[in-house]
Amino acid sequence: MEAGYAYVQSLPFHPLVTLALFVAVYFLPCIIAGARNMRHAGAITVLNFVAGWTFVGWVVALTWACLDKPPPEK
Repeated sequence: MEAGYAYVQSLPFHPLVTLALFVAVYFLPCIIAGARNMRHAGAITVLNFVAGWTFVGWVVALTWACLDKPPPEK
């Protein structure tokens, strides 16, 4: 049996599921901003894409997405 195959079998989740979870968490600020129809959703997405790989940039994007007021409903 191949060593790589044994390693994959020992993981609690399939590696693609793990990758999908990491991507979803990484883009969580973008998802929140889009779901709340934020007027700065594009800027939050750019910030998250450019500086999200640093923990500080990701926290700033998440805070901005959560604290920014959604546009008033008409």
